[in-house]
Amino acid sequence: MKLLVKNLILVSGFTGLILLFLATQFTFAAQELKVGFVQGRGNDAAVEEQAFKNAGIEYEVIDKGDYKIDNLLKYDIIAVGVVAYDKNEPLKDGFKVVNQYVEAGGYLVTVDFQQDSTWKKDFLPHPLVLLDPDLEDNVGVTLADHDIFKKPNKLTDKHFGGGWGNGDFMADGPQEAPKPWLPLVVDKQNKWPLVVWAKAGKGDVVFNSLQILQSLGRANKKEVAEVLHNFLFWRGPRGVDAQDRLSTTWAKLKNGG
Repeated sequence: MKLLVKNLILVSGFTGLILLFLATQFTFAAQELKVGFVQGRGNDAAVEEQAFKNAGIEYEVIDKGDYKIDNLLKYDIIAVGVVAYDKNEPLKDGFKVVNQYVEAGGYLVTVDFQQDSTWKKDFLPHPLVLLDPDLEDNVGVTLADHDIFKKPNKLTDKHFGGGWGNGDFMADGPQEAPKPWLPLVVDKQNKWPLVVWAKAGKGDVVFNSLQILQSLGRANKKEVAEVLHNFLFWRGPRGVDAQDRLSTTWAKLKNGG
């Protein structure tokens, strides 16, 4: 009996250690990386807020007066909301500073679709033209071999399958991705690049036409939350490898720091 109790204590302690490590990983993703968010159109504000809440992600709103390079460089990620390049006037006025942020080593990602009719091809560090295709969430997709699908979750094409929500899948994306853009998500039916990525200076930029925030804010599907986690956090801290910071955090915990 004493041996059984001892073994149970050991198992319990080991399980607790695993849970602590998992909790550390989540804290690393959602709290140690600083997310700046550019809000989209006003009538989607509540949906955007709910999406981040459902995914357990903390963020700061980038607002009028914040579009100065020193202000932006405090963020590891800048995420852009629903048609923000159409409706968010400070972003439309300050997009060149955002591009400077990317060139200096930042990471910019659109986490919902943008409006093709008011899109300017130089809004991003590299030219990109948008058209007006819309797709339902049952088209099927092909994923590139890229870290965005590997960290912090292992994503497959099943994450981009049915159940995103009524009409909430993709809108107003590019129909081609000229170099240096590289397609990351391509629909099987039309071969449109739904998500594209490029290096820009020291940084990275991802243009995504999937309606991630709208789907997650309304339907709260676990798979879509994992997509948002990866689209935000795959790259890690600005200018620092993500694993280095995770190792440092884990070392501090073990040492009582």
